[in-house]
Amino acid sequence: MANVSDTVGDRTRTGASAPAESWRRRLAPVAFLAVAAPICAEYLVGYDDSIGDPAALIFGLFVFVPVYGAPAILIREIVRRPGRGWPSIFLLAAAFGVLQAALLDQSLFNPHYRDISYWDHLWQPTLLPGGWTSAAMILGFVGGHIVGSISAPIALTEAMFPDRAREPWLRPPALVGLAALWAAGAWAVLADSLDHEAFRPSAAQVLVTLVVVIVLIAAALAIPRRHRALRQGRTPSPAVVLGVSLVALAVRPLLDSLEVGSRSAGAWPATIGGLLVLVAFAILLTRWSSAPGWGPRHILAVASGALIAIAVVAFTVRPIGHVPTAAKFTTNSVLFLLLLAVLAAAERRQRAAVE
Repeated sequence: MANVSDTVGDRTRTGASAPAESWRRRLAPVAFLAVAAPICAEYLVGYDDSIGDPAALIFGLFVFVPVYGAPAILIREIVRRPGRGWPSIFLLAAAFGVLQAALLDQSLFNPHYRDISYWDHLWQPTLLPGGWTSAAMILGFVGGHIVGSISAPIALTEAMFPDRAREPWLRPPALVGLAALWAAGAWAVLADSLDHEAFRPSAAQVLVTLVVVIVLIAAALAIPRRHRALRQGRTPSPAVVLGVSLVALAVRPLLDSLEVGSRSAGAWPATIGGLLVLVAFAILLTRWSSAPGWGPRHILAVASGALIAIAVVAFTVRPIGHVPTAAKFTTNSVLFLLLLAVLAAAERRQRAAVE
């Protein structure tokens, strides 16, 4: 009888804990990505004057989780639910980047954004016809959002939770709520820009931006849901992929950092060179990912290279406003070590998932 009682008790305890475990399993990746996206987008690069103030960084998450975390989760769900892949994520991330930089914070169009002293170094050398924006700023802002704000955080989160990497995380009602959260965050950013900036985008700028966003979204949703076509050849090790990713994806944030003190870093030769490096890496990545041995650990290696590149370049970034040097480097160091710890944990989880 004692054994029967123990068995019944075990079943009762298991049944009672199952709902809690289910909720934790379902929401853990959502919570992780909600926080990872703004940290990767805003804090890791360390450009703002909040970089030396831990309290401001913590409080800032209440704004940045709706601004970055909510759209990152939505993009991931929109792509993963019907079984689409990374090309769709990249295109939707590009749409987000254009919308965020052009119409919400309006940094892409504003020739005197936040009265930043070195803004002309970013703006003038590659000014495009019509004077709306510059090629260097498109590469920096939109490229930064594609990689740092959306794609790399999604890859990192899926690596941290490999058993749920291809599953939907949220039900439709939750997605509606998440969209509302993003709308609230977007309105907060836009309202702040309208309150503090005299610049207003023209009707033509708004129209062109919306057309570009719609085209990118349509392209993302038009990509067929099919398995990748495999080619003959060997896939390099994740270590090699990490190294190449680190070098290639460091180009854009490094140019952004150098542009602060040098107009030549934001001039046409550097901008075109940086773009060509990214295009070459994208072609190489396409070939690698179509080989039979490509897998989740390689995807994590690409994301790791991107995030480590951002974190390393952050030590050279001059923040907006006055930030004590010791506070800046301390925060950069803490974030860098935290990133390495999270990447190591994700790698361990990936290894355990395939063993």
